Amino acid sequence: LFFYVDLNGYWQPESDSWASYCEPGLEWKPVSNFTLRVGPSLERAVEDAQYVDTINDPTATITYGNRYLFSTLDQTTLAANIRMSVAFTPNVSVQFYGQPLISSGAYTRFKELARGRTYDFNVYGEANGSTITYDATGNFYVVDPDGGGPASSFGIGNPDFNYVSMRGNAVLRWEYLPGSTLFFVWTHNATDTAPYGNFNFDESSQRLMDAPGDDIFLV
Repeated sequence: LFFYVDLNGYWQPESDSWASYCEPGLEWKPVSNFTLRVGPSLERAVEDAQYVDTINDPTATITYGNRYLFSTLDQTTLAANIRMSVAFTPNVSVQFYGQPLISSGAYTRFKELARGRTYDFNVYGEANGSTITYDATGNFYVVDPDGGGPASSFGIGNPDFNYVSMRGNAVLRWEYLPGSTLFFVWTHNATDTAPYGNFNFDESSQRLMDAPGDDIFLV
């Protein structure tokens, strides 16, 4: 029985962006022909300048006729990596891999690049008299980049997300004659998305179980 912990991360002081990752796990080999490895993982990341969109605007002369939109992205991802291998005989074996995953991302502090070749931004609602408001439907933001200035207002689709997936595959290998091998393969892929950025384990777990998916069988 083996235990392990994988830890890593980074921090960018100039942009106040950071990410951290932790994956504790174990590997169990009770007999010589059976191995099980389970490794849940948690990743937290905050990106200060996540690209969102490019808006064409002739009045944005300082950025060459375009407004380059960015946002702060706060993302949480929880997953589990499950691997199993069984050798029934030297010629017949099964390998399995599965990964349930839940990820959410919330976008805040929408902003535009202030000028080229810099890390300067104009945050909407804080600079140049700009405003940003939710549309009545709650599906997108309405931005006025310069208040009473000549620039036209525009909309930004709400990029918040909650994503779940269940992926897995199993392979039965049978070497029925020396040098001649037959593979039976099953692959499962199920995903679902929702337009909100909060991390809710209970709700996401239920969506994960109900997510529509594809099953593929190959020989």
